[in-house]
Amino acid sequence: MNQQVIDKLIAAGGNRWQKNGMDRIYFKASQLGLDYSCYKTGNISSATFNGERISNSEANRMCAAKTYYNVVTNTVVSDNSALKAAVDSIINN
Repeated sequence: MNQQVIDKLIAAGGNRWQKNGMDRIYFKASQLGLDYSCYKTGNISSATFNGERISNSEANRMCAAKTYYNVVTNTVVSDNSALKAAVDSIINN
C-alpha cells in the first residue's frame, strides 16, 4: 500500500471506501475534468472534458461510469477509458 498515492488521490477529491477487506478510492466524472450543463429536464445540453467539447451521450456515459482506485491491488478500474487515464495521470504526477 502506497500512502503517497492514497494521499494524492484523496487530495484530488477521491472518496475512500473500506469494507470487508476491500479498500477503494472512488471518483465522480466531474472530479476528473467533466463539466456539463443541463436542460430543466435534467438532460445534458452541453459538455466538455478537460476543456474539449464532447458529445452529450459521451458525457452521459462518463457520468454513469464507475471509476475507482483499488488500494489492495494497486490498480485503477473504470468503465470509461478517459476517466481511467485521468486517475492514472493524478497518480503519475
